[in-house]
Amino acid sequence: MRFWYPLPLLVLAAFVLSGADPTADRVTQRVWLTASPTRPIEPRLSVAQADGYRPYVPARTQEATPVPLRELARLEALGDRAGIAASYLVHGDPQQALAHLHHASASPGRECDRAAAAFLLQRYDDALTLLDGALDAQPRHPQALWNRALVLRELGLTMLAAATFDEVAALGEPGWSTEAQEQAHVLRASEQERATLWRSTRDAVDALASDSDAPIPVEAARRLPGTARAHFYDAVRGAPTAARVRALLPLAEVLDRAFGGTALADYTRRVAARDFKRRAPLALEYVRLVRRNHADPAAFIQRLRASGEEDLRLGALLLSPSVPRAASEVEELARRWDDPWVGVLVQEELARLEDLAGQSWRAGQRLRDALRTCRERELGLRCLDLQRRMSFNATSANRLAEAEELARSAWRDARMLGEWGQEGFAIRALGQAARYQFRVAPARAYLDEFLQRSPGDCDARNYVHRNLASLELMRLRPEEARHALDEAQECNPSVGLVGAWILADLSRMAPRPTDEEVVRRELAQVNPVLDAPGRRVLATLIAARLVVELNREEGQALLRKAIAEAEPWLATDADARDARAVAYKSLAVSAGKAGAFDEVPALVAEQLGVTAPERCVLAAAMEAERTVVVALGPSGEVRGYHDASRREPLGDDLSGEVPRELVALLRRCPQVDVLAAPPLDSRAGLLPPDLAWRYRVGSASSLPPAPPLPPLHVVVSNVETPQSLRLARLPSWQSPLAPQDQPLELTGMQATPSRVLKAMERATDIEFHAHGMVDRSLSDATVIALAPEYDGRFALTAEEIRGVRLEGAPMVLLGACSAARLPSLLHQTSSLPQAFIGSGARAVFAATVDIPNSAGRFFQAVRERIQAGALPAQALREERQRKLREDPSAYWVSRVLLYE
Repeated sequence: MRFWYPLPLLVLAAFVLSGADPTADRVTQRVWLTASPTRPIEPRLSVAQADGYRPYVPARTQEATPVPLRELARLEALGDRAGIAASYLVHGDPQQALAHLHHASASPGRECDRAAAAFLLQRYDDALTLLDGALDAQPRHPQALWNRALVLRELGLTMLAAATFDEVAALGEPGWSTEAQEQAHVLRASEQERATLWRSTRDAVDALASDSDAPIPVEAARRLPGTARAHFYDAVRGAPTAARVRALLPLAEVLDRAFGGTALADYTRRVAARDFKRRAPLALEYVRLVRRNHADPAAFIQRLRASGEEDLRLGALLLSPSVPRAASEVEELARRWDDPWVGVLVQEELARLEDLAGQSWRAGQRLRDALRTCRERELGLRCLDLQRRMSFNATSANRLAEAEELARSAWRDARMLGEWGQEGFAIRALGQAARYQFRVAPARAYLDEFLQRSPGDCDARNYVHRNLASLELMRLRPEEARHALDEAQECNPSVGLVGAWILADLSRMAPRPTDEEVVRRELAQVNPVLDAPGRRVLATLIAARLVVELNREEGQALLRKAIAEAEPWLATDADARDARAVAYKSLAVSAGKAGAFDEVPALVAEQLGVTAPERCVLAAAMEAERTVVVALGPSGEVRGYHDASRREPLGDDLSGEVPRELVALLRRCPQVDVLAAPPLDSRAGLLPPDLAWRYRVGSASSLPPAPPLPPLHVVVSNVETPQSLRLARLPSWQSPLAPQDQPLELTGMQATPSRVLKAMERATDIEFHAHGMVDRSLSDATVIALAPEYDGRFALTAEEIRGVRLEGAPMVLLGACSAARLPSLLHQTSSLPQAFIGSGARAVFAATVDIPNSAGRFFQAVRERIQAGALPAQALREERQRKLREDPSAYWVSRVLLYE
């Protein structure tokens, strides 16, 4: 946000000299409220005086109470930042506590207390990240373990929270161990009660499909009608006699009453009237398909096509995705049913077929329509399956905010319906969305919870550990990644494409002789009938990344093949886009490793969709632990640098990534064009602030240039954002405008996303004076907070900006905090500046950090220089240098980036 939190001046010597209480106990009681029989906050603190055990009783009010100034002054005089922070925490002021902890010495205790503050502010992701860092350094840290259990409990990760409370209990601390045992027991008992109910119902109805003598679980169906209906169809299809089908009629009627209508009873009666002399052998064979032990599903389906038993044929097709089928066959079968549940199932299958055909946009719309129908008909469990599928598709498409929201909605609905098994799948989907956003601590927690809920399940163990291996590799911890992958393979040797990707990296970073064999075995499993085009391109890419380390020429050819294979699917398949981006980075890095630095600028420029200049260029690409940077000097001379020593993930500040000798070469340039492959293209510091440089960004638009438009200066300021956001209005700064350049100002409640988007279409200059914020439920990039629409929508997102054409080729000043920020690890960049350039802007200024309210004058001065004829990069450099001379603490000006 665009405002500062100044630290209070606490050095109050008068209080110290006027009589601090000489009794340490009295001081402790006043500062840390230890005289009370109950503790004021639930988390534990690392300051020993504040960590004595007392039962926790929630306060009736959340208001902060004053901290005694005399004791604060005493602690300030001692330089005890941790003590000051602890006093603010127990008095209910976590914001002030965080301000002091920012200046405390780094330690596991400090991270634990920062996490306690984040917990009290309900910033659970941040708290979990801090606690995992503390526990990495000190695995048995009592306070960090306790606080982690609290965070997990609040996130709803009940089984993992109980296991963490068990760890606290095992430490044997008086009071704390007993309370931890009680917490673990309550959490586990509640979860196990719900799980037992769901499992007993599932087992009872599941038995119907494979055991014609199984009892009819009518009461269980009343408790969980969704689970019962999901298995009911297979029970009817697998029934060997008309009598068995008729025995299922009471169950059908119970389910019809639960969902409305008579679809299941009607279906049961129709099947009971069939000729079972012909149907019975097919029904028995169908049971083998349900049990997954049928030798030849394709031949069985072919026989069903001639049998007239069309419910069996539809069921067999849905159970056998590897058997080719035409969409028309599935649609024709569905038209003969008057059953909304089956209708939604068929729509899901048609969407799968569209995904395989590379029509993901059509599949997505079909699933959205199906979900709307499903909710209108109140089909419960069927809707949960749809949301889970849509979350998976959104994750694959890098629409991670959407994926997370769908998974969270599915989890919430599953709890409401009592569908405990579906909760686990939703939690797994949340873990995937977090993993792709490189939110390591939440991703690990979600995946661990899924595993806790699946004891003894080999597939779950394999799935979780190979994804944990991926997280460890993202953190550049190859040994930990190798260990996790070994655990994944202990009960199932197959690790899928995720494991193959990991092994392609491990074969370089921590090789084993068997790596190549395992990768090739996994790639051979890619199936054109089951796998969408993007996944097939990923298989080519993984093979190329493995080969390029052994034979550069052969590997280059395979990388080019991956790029060519991706080309037809770039508009519709995120896996194809990811594969193309990584293939280019692999080409660039392998060129750097071979010393072929002259090839790198053209490769990065080709990836970005721009023309590489012949001089005054910095080209950069990175992949895992490897980086290549190449400078073209003012006379076109080439100097390059390749490094494979990175041991920590890429940070937000790239200072020092470019060697000094390359920077020295570029200092002779009036302006430097930076060609940076993602994720380098969204971070500050790649070049020093005293150089004039800009990120070159290719436009995604294939439309011809629009004719010049009359000047139109759009200013968005003084926005009245929703009250719940508690954001101050930000005024604009004065601009020297030509007489014909009267600004179009959008202010107050008029500055809605739709009005702003409309005004921008013909603008030649755009200024935003509004708050930027990160909200993963709205967008994966930073969003601009505007006035709410009639439906409450207030955020201007990168996704919406890409949907318009900026016909006036405007210069855009983003006076919004962190407007260039994006997630830490992406193969493709998706931020506000790239969205503006992609839609036709000629230049965008944006910051990667929060900027103060006083930033207006800085941006205005940059604009004035450009209007006077300076190049944008030069204008930015001159004003940056001036500002730093006047105020050396204004580090934020070095985090303002230029995109052209």
